[in-house]
Amino acid sequence: MEPGGTGPAYPFRPPTVSLRVPEGPEIGALPEDAWGEPEGGPAGGGQAPEEETPEEKPPPPEFYLSQARSLLTELHHSGFGELLVTDVWVAGAGPERRGVVAAWGLSAATAEGEARQQAWARRHELRQLDLLREKPPLSYDARSEEYWGQVAEAERSAAGAMVDPYTDFVSAFAGGDIARIPEYRAEAKEYGRKADACLGLGRAYMVIGRAKSAQAAFRAAAKADPYRPEVWWHLGLSLLLTRANDEAAKALARAAEQSPGDLRVQLGLGVARYHLRDFAGAEEEFRRAAGSSGVRAAARSLLACSLRLQEKWEEARAELGLMRNSGHPHWMAEAQQCLDCVQRGEERRTGQVRNRRRLTSILASLAAAAGGGIWVLYSIAEDYFREQPKLAAGPLLVLFLVLGRALRGISGKESAGEFGNAEQGLPCWQATTWTRPRRADL
Repeated sequence: MEPGGTGPAYPFRPPTVSLRVPEGPEIGALPEDAWGEPEGGPAGGGQAPEEETPEEKPPPPEFYLSQARSLLTELHHSGFGELLVTDVWVAGAGPERRGVVAAWGLSAATAEGEARQQAWARRHELRQLDLLREKPPLSYDARSEEYWGQVAEAERSAAGAMVDPYTDFVSAFAGGDIARIPEYRAEAKEYGRKADACLGLGRAYMVIGRAKSAQAAFRAAAKADPYRPEVWWHLGLSLLLTRANDEAAKALARAAEQSPGDLRVQLGLGVARYHLRDFAGAEEEFRRAAGSSGVRAAARSLLACSLRLQEKWEEARAELGLMRNSGHPHWMAEAQQCLDCVQRGEERRTGQVRNRRRLTSILASLAAAAGGGIWVLYSIAEDYFREQPKLAAGPLLVLFLVLGRALRGISGKESAGEFGNAEQGLPCWQATTWTRPRRADL
């Protein structure tokens, strides 16, 4: 970025970006004779010079962004911490994908619905076994200072893609000017300029990955000017991106009081309350921000999810019906995924599925307990605990995990993998890493 600039001036794709080219002739494939025949080659009868193989260059990222289905930002494990990663997804392929595309219509037959649920069950089983791993064609991560500008540029270029709220939050810090950090520090000591200087300093600190320093700067700005909603909003977003949801909700609530009706504030506050499992409060904020395109469509999707988690099945279906009637093919597919999820949730709570799953879980827990008891008796008889403790303890650990999972099924609590259809590129708010505990907490 040029010193004193107002917007990002980053190169679009630095070497740190992970770029994978999807297979298929429609993705920038070159014809066989694209490079031509060198002069004096075999066709001319002369001696053929040593043929140089041209370096294969991937198509520019803009080509992929024009085909993007969604931009999703999550936290990925990195060493002993977590790393912000934004993935650009395109529509999947194969029979499962074709089945979901067929379900985009406004009226779906019961047989098609059952087929979708069976496809979900297969994908869920593969995910549980860690055998289903899709990779996005384009990824950005926060190890690069250019990450924030790259995400903002990708969001602008992929105008037709679904964008999750966290991607929009990341884009908000794209204009942080790291070249002016010394200037911001000097101005923060001057009377009357502290709020502006600390706000700029916090934005710059976020760009270079110093989240705690950024939060301290935002707090200093809020102390210097407590009636400036933009300061509270920046503080709330920086806290959200570090999973400090309780503090983020308080900061964003202050911003909402000072700037009622601000879409950005409503969306951030709704996300904070959603992750605090205050689904009624999240519903209130998402209902104000819901719409049919852009982040407003994401707000409607989160509104439907909040209603589903409150077991307001019909209200959730009504919101998803509005999303499905929007005419946007990606959000239509997202609506169908959420409708399937609502149906499974209702059947699990009120239908025969609940009793069947509980019976299965009870039988599995009894079988695990019986198997563990038999193995303990056998190990004692063979003296494995003294002679081969690892051999004796290994099966017990596996049985303990199976028993824990079965008891969880008896309680009726849903795991993250049971939400959504696990289809490539379709966001499921309950299956993201934002809803899972940190590695440090584990």
